[in-house]
Amino acid sequence: MTRRSIRIASTHAFQDYPAVTLDDLKRHLATIGHEIIPVYSVIDPRRPPIGRVVSGIIVGLEDGEYALDVSIELFGPDFVPEGGTSVDKRVAILNKPSGKFGIWCDMTSMTPEKTGALREISEILETQICSGSSTGKLQEEPFILTIGIGTLPFGYIAGTLSRRLTAEKILRLTETLTRMYTTPGEDQPDSLLIFDLDVPDRQQRSLLIEVVLTNPSGNDIESFFSGGFPELDRILPPFYLSRLRPKKIVMNYRDGRFRVLYAIQEQGIPMIPRSDSIHG
Repeated sequence: MTRRSIRIASTHAFQDYPAVTLDDLKRHLATIGHEIIPVYSVIDPRRPPIGRVVSGIIVGLEDGEYALDVSIELFGPDFVPEGGTSVDKRVAILNKPSGKFGIWCDMTSMTPEKTGALREISEILETQICSGSSTGKLQEEPFILTIGIGTLPFGYIAGTLSRRLTAEKILRLTETLTRMYTTPGEDQPDSLLIFDLDVPDRQQRSLLIEVVLTNPSGNDIESFFSGGFPELDRILPPFYLSRLRPKKIVMNYRDGRFRVLYAIQEQGIPMIPRSDSIHG
């Protein structure tokens, strides 16, 4: 097992980035003690985590500022987690909507057409866009638009969504999303449309569902809204009964079918299907 210490945030001011306060660092530190925080090697949710955060500490710096240092464990073939289980912990929700919906997108270098479409989506969902600046963004990193749909009760995903969005709004949303996504050119990174759902069951056991559409066509987007959400109500029950106790499931959706990419269990360890697990 490999353990490393890294600095993930400080109160230093950086141009084009929101200011981080000492209180912000304290909130992040509190999260480490109560939630499972996976560590990824790249900014691509289709790839499973390579480790997990196990502890953190706020340190005072010589210039009077503060920093949050965390200790991470990197997974390997012989990885054995230290400490007890994390039955009561949930995977940290990085993109958690404050209301019924949330939108997250890095608008750096977006074309005026995409920017306009994104603002239309914001109007349809009646929520603001959370946009970060990535001046150090790597060329091969995918374009990612994440739509968080908040809490959707287990077994009532499709019904709850239909009460939040009228058929007219869903039609407008699918048409606008289709305009945003065109097939990337050769040597261009993928474009990802992601839907994050928090689906608690009757015992309030939370299961995070992340659905990824890669370079989606208009048919893929329309199919996901018309058939994908009802299909989730059908395929999710076995995951709640699994002895592996998954806390998060990441799926790909394409051509009307779901494929499980990986799951994160209670220790924060990823589980990769031995073969393609396809539903639909």
